Amino acid sequence: MENDDIINDDFLRELIQRTPLDSPSDDFVDRVMAGIQTSAVVPEVKKPFYLYLKAALPYAAIALFLFVVMATSDLPIFNWIPGKDHLISNLITFSGTLFTILKNSFASKFVSWGLLISFSAGMLVLIDQLFSRRTSL
Repeated sequence: MENDDIINDDFLRELIQRTPLDSPSDDFVDRVMAGIQTSAVVPEVKKPFYLYLKAALPYAAIALFLFVVMATSDLPIFNWIPGKDHLISNLITFSGTLFTILKNSFASKFVSWGLLISFSAGMLVLIDQLFSRRTSL
């Protein structure tokens, strides 16, 4: 069965049979390809470090706010979380003990110099990341 047999209207059938199929010229593809402009390749640019910091700041602020609210309040909704009494009686004394232990462990000359050197190196890397605009090609 051909497509012409499907058409029931005589006028349409005659019109389709008399009209030749349109075909593009011989150099159509070459002219289209010549008209297409090549786009410049955009190199992938490394994001600066401060953009990651800037994106994480709101989430850290929300988490800190929620932690402070839950740790210092005795709201009935937070009954499963120890409230202000627990914070004052247990966590503050624990943090004081923890800071005393840390102070005693860092009293060593070697630990102090290691911390100073690593802190300085970390600050230099951070400053380099913040102020240099390197792009990767």
